[in-house]
Amino acid sequence: MENIESNSGTDTKGVLAEMIDIIKMNQMLVDELAKANDALRIEISRLPAKIEELISHLTELLTYIKASATEETVPSSAFKPLAEKFDQLIETNKKIADGNLNVIAALEEIDKKLKRPAPMMAVQRPMQQPMRLVPPQPPQAKPIQ
Repeated sequence: MENIESNSGTDTKGVLAEMIDIIKMNQMLVDELAKANDALRIEISRLPAKIEELISHLTELLTYIKASATEETVPSSAFKPLAEKFDQLIETNKKIADGNLNVIAALEEIDKKLKRPAPMMAVQRPMQQPMRLVPPQPPQAKPIQ
């Protein structure tokens, strides 16, 4: 548009051609927007049916929940042995966790001791002579008698 406005008007064919191009581009944009609008309208028109379906499923779920709440429940005394076993497992796990913490502490202490530099020896040991390996002698044959 700035190019058209800045033109002094001497080239009217060029100005008209540019205006026609701008109008065509504008029309293409309007067409694309119309198509997108139609597609959106179709998708929105499907929503009420989907919402009704969702509501019916939620209603069905609520009826199942209400029905299960009114059914006879298991007495708590039936779960008492199971609860005792869980308590025993919890205590055992606590003991194991404490033991693991003790092992970790011991390992950290060992790691600290291993990383500490060894003290220098005041007395040097005499150098040992290297061992000589002597090849084994083959067994000697016994004379036949």
